[in-house]
Amino acid sequence: MTDQAAIPIAIADDHAVVRDSISNMLSGQGRFKVIIKAANGKDLVARLATANPMPEICILDIQMPEMNGYETMEYIKEHWPNLKVLALSMLEDEFAIIRMLKLGASGYLSKASDLDELQKALLFIHERGYYSSELIASNYFRSIKHNKPVAGNITDRQMEFLKYCCTELSMKEIADRMSISTSTALSYRNALCDKLGLTTRQGLAIYAIKSGIVSFEDL
Repeated sequence: MTDQAAIPIAIADDHAVVRDSISNMLSGQGRFKVIIKAANGKDLVARLATANPMPEICILDIQMPEMNGYETMEYIKEHWPNLKVLALSMLEDEFAIIRMLKLGASGYLSKASDLDELQKALLFIHERGYYSSELIASNYFRSIKHNKPVAGNITDRQMEFLKYCCTELSMKEIADRMSISTSTALSYRNALCDKLGLTTRQGLAIYAIKSGIVSFEDL
């Protein structure tokens, strides 16, 4: 891929070593061109306001001073709704992942991921608009790719549980909301994972949000 065809990337991370390392790794591949390196969210939005050209994808850290990833994500979606965002963080908390997805992130990647995984995530976001390693492995990936959400034989109660998977409620709190036992809530989770070819609540949330089965108005 030529430099003109390279995918323009922005990086926002408060650690210079991380910013430079990601930039050097990506730039060395020829498929990407890092055009913005920002120290935090405030710095990023200031650079985006005058950027020409604009990046296509922003790699956004969550834990940053002055303006964290959540605040930055909200600002980006309000001012540049077409800018795709790959959230990058050391956080493995499923609620942090779900929150970023609800705010509009196109994918989430751990900082422990290697270069191959980062490249794959960026290319999937570039080509298909979203990235989830678990969702890619799902039996329903082809249906989502063609924007045809597959509910399969999901029951109404399982669908209700699926909506709650996209919140920050604990499993016990979900059970209380649904007036069921925690064990029943867990059985809904397990049944949905089996039907959708997933393994975690995070995967269920990503499926629900990105497939359009659950809309933000439902949350």
